[in-house]
Amino acid sequence: MAYFKLIQFGGIAPQVSPRLLEDTLAQTASNVNLESQRLTPITDDTVVNPKADVTTLSNSNRQSIYKYTDTQWLQFDEDVDVVPGPIAGDTNNTVYWTGQSFPRMGRSTNVIGGTVYPNAFFRLGIEAPANTPTVAIKTPVAINATLTTATGSPSITVTTASNHGASVGEYVKLAGFSAQNAVPADNLNQEHRILTVPSATTLTIKVSVDATGASTSSSVTDGATFNATTDALPDFSTSYVYTFVSSYGEEGPPSAASTVITTDDNAVITVSNLSTAGAKSNNNFGSSAGTKRIYRSNTGSNTTAFQFVAEVAMATTSYDDTSDNDELAEVIPSYYWVAPPDDDTNVYPDGPMKGLTALPNGIMAGFTGKRICFSEPFLPHAWPTSYRTAIEDNIVGMKAVGNGLIVTTEGSPYLVAGSDPASMSAIKIESTQACLSKTSMVDMGQYVIYAGAEGLVAAAGTDVQIITEGLISPDQWQSTYYPSTINATLWKGRYLGFYNTGSGFGGFIFDPRGGKNALTSLTASALIRGTFTDPDDGNAYLIIANQIKKFQGGTTDQTYTWKSKDFVPPKPTSMGFVKVDAEAFPVTVKVYGDGTLFYTGTIALSGTQHSVSGSYVNAAGSTVSISSTNIPEPILRLPPRVFKDFAIEVSSAKVVNEVCIAESIDEIRGI
Repeated sequence: MAYFKLIQFGGIAPQVSPRLLEDTLAQTASNVNLESQRLTPITDDTVVNPKADVTTLSNSNRQSIYKYTDTQWLQFDEDVDVVPGPIAGDTNNTVYWTGQSFPRMGRSTNVIGGTVYPNAFFRLGIEAPANTPTVAIKTPVAINATLTTATGSPSITVTTASNHGASVGEYVKLAGFSAQNAVPADNLNQEHRILTVPSATTLTIKVSVDATGASTSSSVTDGATFNATTDALPDFSTSYVYTFVSSYGEEGPPSAASTVITTDDNAVITVSNLSTAGAKSNNNFGSSAGTKRIYRSNTGSNTTAFQFVAEVAMATTSYDDTSDNDELAEVIPSYYWVAPPDDDTNVYPDGPMKGLTALPNGIMAGFTGKRICFSEPFLPHAWPTSYRTAIEDNIVGMKAVGNGLIVTTEGSPYLVAGSDPASMSAIKIESTQACLSKTSMVDMGQYVIYAGAEGLVAAAGTDVQIITEGLISPDQWQSTYYPSTINATLWKGRYLGFYNTGSGFGGFIFDPRGGKNALTSLTASALIRGTFTDPDDGNAYLIIANQIKKFQGGTTDQTYTWKSKDFVPPKPTSMGFVKVDAEAFPVTVKVYGDGTLFYTGTIALSGTQHSVSGSYVNAAGSTVSISSTNIPEPILRLPPRVFKDFAIEVSSAKVVNEVCIAESIDEIRGI
C-alpha cells in the first residue's frame, strides 16, 4: 500500500526537478503565508490616503511615494529617492530628494500645501554669486565744522554746519584747526575714528586732552583716507568676496575675488556690484529672502583666507567697510562648498545627481555617471568637488550599509568606506554581478539585495553572493522574473519584488534567512509602479494605478495555490482517496498523475456535513462531473487511474493544516 502525508508546507525551488524536491517543498506556492508551515492565506491590500481627505494619487503615472507624516504622502512621477534631514529632532521636518531635474529640498512650510505634496520645494545647494565685487576707497567729503574740547576728556565734539552723513566706526580727517591747549595741531589735523554720532550735525572722536579747549571753526572730512607719507598706520593690501545665504541659514560658495586694493585701517572701502539674486531657478534666496555675507582677505592677496566682515540684506548692492584688521571674524567656512550636480549639462554632462542616500555621521551621498558625491557632515547643501570619487563603470544605484556604501554599477559592485567625506575610499569588489535594476536594490540592514543577471545578489562589505542559487536557475531567472523590471522593497525582513513580463505582472517574496519557505510567488493584476517601506513598523506600500496600497494590510483573506512535489510510489499505483484537514472550507484539491491534471474537487461544509463538487478525466480522456453531499468527512474519492507519480494542488482562502493521499479508505483514515 502507498500513501503520502503533507503536514508541513514549504516554498518553491523552480530549479529543482519536481520529483527531486524535498517532500515539503512545492512546485507552486502563490499568495500563501508559510510562516507556520501551514497553508495560510495572505490578506488583501488596503488603500491608503495620500492626504487625510484624499483617497487617490493625483494621477496614475506616479512612480515614487514617501510617507512624510502619518497622514501626508509625497508623490512623484519619477524614480525619486527621498532622505530625511540629518538633524535629530528637526521640527521643520526637512526632507531632501533626487531623481527629478535637479536635487531638491523642502520643509513642512512649503512641502505641505495645495492639493498634491510636495506643494513646493527649493533647489538643493546654494550657488556662487555671479557678480565679482568691485572695491574702491571712499571719496572724502569736506564739511565746515566747529571743534570743541572738554577738560580732561578723551573725546572731542565736532559740530558741522550741515548734515555730516558719517557713521560710528568711520574715520574723519580734521583740517585747519589750531592747537587745542595740550593737543597740538598735528595731533588734531589727521584722521580719527568716530566714537558716537549724537546727531546729524555732531560727532565725537577720541583725542587726548589735558586742558579746557577753545572752540575753533575749520573743516572736517568725512570718510577720508590716510596719506601714506603722513599717516602713522601702515598700509596693507586686501581683497573681497561675498556669499549667498538662504533663508534657512545655508551658506554657499564665494564669488570671484575682487581686485586687490591697498589701504589702511583708517580707510573706508566701498564694496559694490553685489548680486541680488541667484541665476538658477527655485533657489531659496532673492531680493526678499536670504542674506549676503561679505569677507575680506587678511594677508594682502585674493588667494588666502577671507574673514567675515558683515552680513547684509540680499537686496543690498554695496557696503562701506570700516572694520579694522583686528575686528575681522571667522574665516569663510564655505569656500569649497558647492551645490550638488544639477541639470546644467554644460557643467554636468552626466546629468543631475541622483540616488540620494543618508550615511552615518550626517553625511549624504549621491551619484552622477561614474562619480560618487558626498556632502559635508550635517550640511546637505554643501558638496565639495574634492569629495567626489570616480569609479570605472556607470553607477546604477547605492545603499548605505553599516558605515559604508554599497554601490552597484553596470559592471562590478563597489564598497565605499570611511567616516570622513574627505577620505572615502572606493573598493572594487571582484564580482561580475552587475545590477540590472536600480529599483531592485533593497537595504536589508547590514547588506543589500539587488537583481543581477543570474539571480538575486546579496552584497555585504566585499562579500557578494547569488542568494537564489539552487532555487532559481539563471535561465529561469531571466525568463520568469524579468530582473531588469523588478521593483522591490523590504517587508518584515523579507525581499518583496514585483516584475513586468511585458504581457502581464507578477511578484515574489524571498526570505534571505533561508528555510523551507524562502521563496513564494505573488499574483499581480496590475503594474507595481513604486514601493515604500515604513522604517517605523516595517509595513510595505505599493503604487497600483493611482492608489497607494498597504501590502497585506486588509482583513480579507486571498485565495492561494500550493502544489506539492511529484511523489513517486514504489510502483505505478492508483491512488483512491484524498483527505483534507482544514480550519474552514471550501478547499479545492487538484490531483495530477504523471504531470497531467486528472481530478478537481471542491470540499464545502454545511453544518457538520461536507459536500464535494468537481470533475475528473477518465482513461478515455473524457471529462466526468462529480457531485456528492452529506459526506461526514472531508475525504475525496478519486477515480481509478494508475500513474507513476502524483502531485496534489490545494487552493483556498482558508487555513489548511494537513493533506493526505492514499490507495484505500482505511489507509487514509489510519494515517
